Amino acid sequence: MRKFTNRCIDRNIFPNFIVSTDLTQHINNEDIKSDFLKVKEKDKGINVTNALGWHSIVQTEDPDSPHLSEAITLTKEFVNEFLEEEGTNLHVNTLHYWLMENGAGAFNVVHNHGKVDLIGVYYIEVPPTSEGMTLLRTDAFTHTAFCNPNVPARYQNSFTIDAIVGRVYIMPGHLYHYVKPFDGEGDRRSLIFNITCSLN
Repeated sequence: MRKFTNRCIDRNIFPNFIVSTDLTQHINNEDIKSDFLKVKEKDKGINVTNALGWHSIVQTEDPDSPHLSEAITLTKEFVNEFLEEEGTNLHVNTLHYWLMENGAGAFNVVHNHGKVDLIGVYYIEVPPTSEGMTLLRTDAFTHTAFCNPNVPARYQNSFTIDAIVGRVYIMPGHLYHYVKPFDGEGDRRSLIFNITCSLN
């Protein structure tokens, strides 16, 4: 029997979150990959947070990539559904996206996406030896004894997404994150989102 009757009031104050869904219920991932490869043929890429990999230009739409456009529309619908179910009184206002390709040894440095409300990633291709991106907690909680590898996951200061082809992952925009390099064959290909929201 416990000596004290007071219990945890709420484990969910100041929460972060990740929401995810399988877009291949509605779209063929091979079609998205086909559009990806066509974009890469004509886009020389830009250097942002990527080291050794390819980062496309940032855009809101591409009439020449109908399957990418469909994936973006589905992502907006998924986010709006989540926002409604959570009672946020928000909806998607803008969505900017770009494409990423990292081969063996390529990675993304620690960064965040600035003043955006949500960020997201859709995995088009994931080599067996590659991980998803790692999210970092950066508030002062990370300096306490609670924040160590031996405590439950909700107290830890990092979380690595289990990257699954065909799934989109959405999370708060303020989170710092990075992507580790990997060894082996293949390319990690993804579709990245910056999302801003507005009141209904």
